Amino acid sequence: MSPHQLVQSWLDGRASLAADDSVRFRRAGALQSASRFRRAYDWIATHAIHSPFHDLAFEVPLVIGRGEERLELPRGVSYSSFILLPLLTLLTSRRMVFVGAPGRGKTTMATLMALLAGATLDEVRHSVQHGHPQLTTADLLGSPLPSELVRATEAKDIRVSWRHWITGRVKIIDEYNRIPTKTQSALLSLMAEGYAEMYEQVVRTGRSAWYLTANDDQGGGTFPVIEALKDRIDLVVRCTPFHAHFLDRLAERVSDNRSPEEFVPADLVCTPAELDAVDEEVRAIPVPADVRDVLGFLLGQLDFCRRASERLEYRNKDTLHLAGRRVGHVCTEDCPLDKNENLCTQTENGVSARAVQTLLHYAKALAYFRGREAVGLEDVRVLLPWVLHDKLQLNPQSAFFQKTENQVHLLDRVSWIRQLFDRAVTQHAAYAPVRRPILELQRACVGPLQGVPTPELRQRLGQVQQRAEEVLNKNEMNGATHGDLLLLKDLYVRYQNELQRRCGEK
Repeated sequence: MSPHQLVQSWLDGRASLAADDSVRFRRAGALQSASRFRRAYDWIATHAIHSPFHDLAFEVPLVIGRGEERLELPRGVSYSSFILLPLLTLLTSRRMVFVGAPGRGKTTMATLMALLAGATLDEVRHSVQHGHPQLTTADLLGSPLPSELVRATEAKDIRVSWRHWITGRVKIIDEYNRIPTKTQSALLSLMAEGYAEMYEQVVRTGRSAWYLTANDDQGGGTFPVIEALKDRIDLVVRCTPFHAHFLDRLAERVSDNRSPEEFVPADLVCTPAELDAVDEEVRAIPVPADVRDVLGFLLGQLDFCRRASERLEYRNKDTLHLAGRRVGHVCTEDCPLDKNENLCTQTENGVSARAVQTLLHYAKALAYFRGREAVGLEDVRVLLPWVLHDKLQLNPQSAFFQKTENQVHLLDRVSWIRQLFDRAVTQHAAYAPVRRPILELQRACVGPLQGVPTPELRQRLGQVQQRAEEVLNKNEMNGATHGDLLLLKDLYVRYQNELQRRCGEK
């Protein structure tokens, strides 16, 4: 642990100041569990995976140099995504895929996660599922014994011999893009629904973390990966190349004839009950309203398309896709919006509710890992590219990518998605005076309306209508305006429906 990390660990104590300047105390158990995972990170980074690529930082860096020839030095604690994100996946029991060339440590990293979850090295090696073109559903899931088929008179009497890996806390699928399409469908039901069925017999996966590997960044392989399976993968991690600075460590391994998987410290290993407790503690981390508001501001812009429809509700990219059109087809000079300023032009699609839930869950886990009381914007910022890596499709015809300085984003998706968030934060701050009174109207509408007097309901209805007129008259129809108008219309409908209900009861 570096001196800075050591000082930071002292500062991350049990007591902290809340927004109202009151003192809050974290539970000792939660503090101890988070500390264990931070020690696990340090052990992996020191003894197992030697990665000098510290690409997850939370503070504005110190920049040395200028232009393309610059170096960003972190001012606070920073981490390697290749090590930290698998740990967060273990905390959240979600699904991730490593992408990268062979020999980059993908399977080793997944194996270390299984060892931290309490499995033995022999159990892990036997449970890894290796993708290959001949892999059948029976190879993946199991099959009934021949004697069972002979004795059974009905399908429900056939006892299936399920593969033991299915119920493991950590599941590793190596080179999943080499699995035949039919077998991918069986894997999909296992990942998405949490169970497999055969001959009317059912086996359940239980709470578990999934680690899949693929040997390239595009998901290509012997067989194309079905879209539904890709959609169930929560996070993508790019493997980091080996750095020659650590060549002496590899020489030591060759001399000792030992691998790091063979000596994981016992005090870092968790039981299933401990992992379940950590999951509950992670989910209890709050996401403040200001963080949700900035994230919602970004998501609204990504989904918006002014040329998709004349109706407010249908001005989104799903409308385009249902019509067989792309953003590049309609994002032309006919659309009056500035293509360099509005983020909607950069993407072909928006973000699904499933992906947003994934992002929030990982952000909670990251805040927990860092010893924070709540999720911060910096947690969302560093995680967004990895959650949306395979889910957000860029529009290469956008005027934004025609600029020479932006063409690098066509190659580096992580930097591209991160700049989307940074630009959204800047625009959100500039748009704040318009949004502030709308959020006040929204807060007034929280909760049931049955107890609100009828005159007050009519007054609120008028306020919503007035605000909608002001937003329409004073702002251009872009993603931010569209999102606010949808919100105001929803508030209007709630008040109007309640008034109509009361009129009908008289």
